[in-house]
Amino acid sequence: MRSRRSTDIIVVLSLALGSVPLLGGTGCSLFRPAVPERVPVYRAYAENGALEAGAASVDVTPAESVWLAGYDALRESTGVHDSICARALVLRRGEFKVALVALDVIGLQRQDLLALHARLPGFDPRHLIVAATHNHSGPDTLGLWGFPPFASGQDSDYMEQLFDGIVAALAQAEASLRPAELAAGAALVDPRGLHMNMRRPGIVDARVPVLHVRERGGGATIATVVELGCHPEVLGPPNQFLTADFPHWTVERLEAELGGIGIYVSGAVGGLVTPDVENSVMVADGGTFEEAERVGTRLANHAIEVVQDLRAYDAEPPIEVRHAPIYVRNANWIYDLALWMDLLERDYYGRGYLLSEVNLWQVGALRIATFPGEITPDQWLRLAEQLGDGPAMPIGLANDELGYLLPSADYAMPIYRYERTLCIGAHSGDAVTRPLCDLFLVAPLPPQEGAVLQDHTQIAE
Repeated sequence: MRSRRSTDIIVVLSLALGSVPLLGGTGCSLFRPAVPERVPVYRAYAENGALEAGAASVDVTPAESVWLAGYDALRESTGVHDSICARALVLRRGEFKVALVALDVIGLQRQDLLALHARLPGFDPRHLIVAATHNHSGPDTLGLWGFPPFASGQDSDYMEQLFDGIVAALAQAEASLRPAELAAGAALVDPRGLHMNMRRPGIVDARVPVLHVRERGGGATIATVVELGCHPEVLGPPNQFLTADFPHWTVERLEAELGGIGIYVSGAVGGLVTPDVENSVMVADGGTFEEAERVGTRLANHAIEVVQDLRAYDAEPPIEVRHAPIYVRNANWIYDLALWMDLLERDYYGRGYLLSEVNLWQVGALRIATFPGEITPDQWLRLAEQLGDGPAMPIGLANDELGYLLPSADYAMPIYRYERTLCIGAHSGDAVTRPLCDLFLVAPLPPQEGAVLQDHTQIAE
């Protein structure tokens, strides 16, 4: 059975189909900036200094009713079940600083992230990951679930509140920096009853990676970061209460058992990975809050078991950042239409290219790879094999949201009929995973801190 995703906002946008011939790809290419001939790849790392860490959580629950994101348009919130939060972790060695922020929202467009960067002069944007959990019962932060095609669902007052919350969370985390040590591990779990792939049954990322940060010398927990490749969508379209969905219970359980700040991030959720619950949104109207609590608590328990088995904590861990801008060509007229109608705000480059980014971080034994959207689990599992030994954590919807990122070899498959409507093009998945592979291969010799290493052409036709 098709899920109620088929009534998503994109279907509503198709009402404006008659406008498409007028768009010509959202404006003439002659008036757009050209894609650069060379794209710099950035690498920097901590050269000295003991680890300091701080974490914070700030409540960013809308004060007023908002449009909810993720399913049907015009789904208005009628109350609050649990808080929408911005959760931040800051790590510093000497003068080298990195930060991760996780948001209980559907996603953030690159233009909004650029506006946020301007409010964070103390953070190098290349050292900052702002990731959405892709929550389907949170406020519409992308603008697609209001009154299409006439009005964006993004509330400007709420976006200011969200940005204030992100800035506050980072400031509080940095203010709480203290001597720390960290360790990372992963659990291989049975996905049954946790998450499932509706398009390719059995192909899910069954590893739950965990980063645990505590006060130096075996002290109190500062933060626990856990990832799962699954849409936060236990609650279905009938729900009108603001909730973080199952991640709420994940972080609540982590904090109750381990202390500190719990942080949940979503991994390879595309193609399509959903909670394995009774009345899943893929076959019915969605699960209950009790099912969301079950899934979230179970995930937290897996993470707690990982932490209990960790032994090799490091007070001077390697911390390295590799960052690459990427240009991805949009071939989806629905995306063009949303941009043309100001439902989305985005800079276009010549021939319809969009600018985004990928990142590869090393934090102690943990490798972190970020994606500007929703890759399929098979793409991540193949990529993880190339990243070497040790735990690896994919973070999707990080520093951008380009929608589903499908592999070119599978793009035309009937099983991805729905995902193609929310995918910018046949090569979108390759345009993201290939540069991440390049980042792993680049610059085998240590550069000076902050050096720009070399140029790569990363243009995907």
